[in-house]
Amino acid sequence: MIIDVHAHVLRWPILKKTNNDRPFMSPEEQIRRMDEKGIDKAVILPLTSAEVNAEHQSMGEVFEITRMYPGRFIPFCDIEVRRAGWGTTERFRDVLEQYVAHGAKGVGELTCRVYWDDPRLWALFAACQDMGLTVTFHTSPPEAVTYGVIDELGLPRFEKTLQAFPELYFFGHSASFWSEISGDLTADQKESYSATPIVPGGTLVRLFRAYPNLCGDLSAGSGFNALTRDPSFTYEFLDEFQDRLMMGLDHTDVELDFQQIEWLKACRDEKHITAEICEKILWRNADRLIGLGLADAMDQGK
Repeated sequence: MIIDVHAHVLRWPILKKTNNDRPFMSPEEQIRRMDEKGIDKAVILPLTSAEVNAEHQSMGEVFEITRMYPGRFIPFCDIEVRRAGWGTTERFRDVLEQYVAHGAKGVGELTCRVYWDDPRLWALFAACQDMGLTVTFHTSPPEAVTYGVIDELGLPRFEKTLQAFPELYFFGHSASFWSEISGDLTADQKESYSATPIVPGGTLVRLFRAYPNLCGDLSAGSGFNALTRDPSFTYEFLDEFQDRLMMGLDHTDVELDFQQIEWLKACRDEKHITAEICEKILWRNADRLIGLGLADAMDQGK
């Protein structure tokens, strides 16, 4: 079993993304890639914030894709916290309940360009925590011209959020998130993909140790870079946080071919990580944290 916790799939992709001049994948393209990689299920993360560099997606479209290809996709719902008339926990709970009634299993990819301690964002988090929904996010620094929830070097506002919502699982993603794994990070390197060895004292290691509700989405070039830039560090990191790391790809177009699955399996085969750790990262953690019930169903079927 393999679960990809980070996919973007459009029913009829049209607009090309501004950063690489390619559109997102269609369901047929995504499933073909999943079959090539041995992926059983993928989480669809719709995008709705004004800052994202690709097409927006309605939840109706997401649910239609999951209906057309039963068993292959797991729908999440994205929420734009700046939308007029929203902004309260009660309103967000009402919206989320409607999405959950149609099958939504979590929230994300959260990309809105507001600070982590924005009251509107915290109102959404309060509703998510009450309902037991996980949150997948993209974060970025204040000075960047991009998308993502805003935070400075060291993720101080995100840490306040982790403290405020201890029962809400956050799935961390983006270059500005994974770059914080090294203790020598500077503000101007937040969005970079460093190839240097990881220096002790990184913010992420401290946050993972202090907050059990912080989880890692290992998708995209940012997640793969965090895994591979310093393997000796990575093996220990995977071992220590084996229950909170999840495989994702973020294959946003047909030409991308991220190697997270192949790398993790090689680490297992070469005895750098155990088969149990590999299985947790490939699917068991996602199953448990999102609440899919796959392991329970498999055990009952034995």
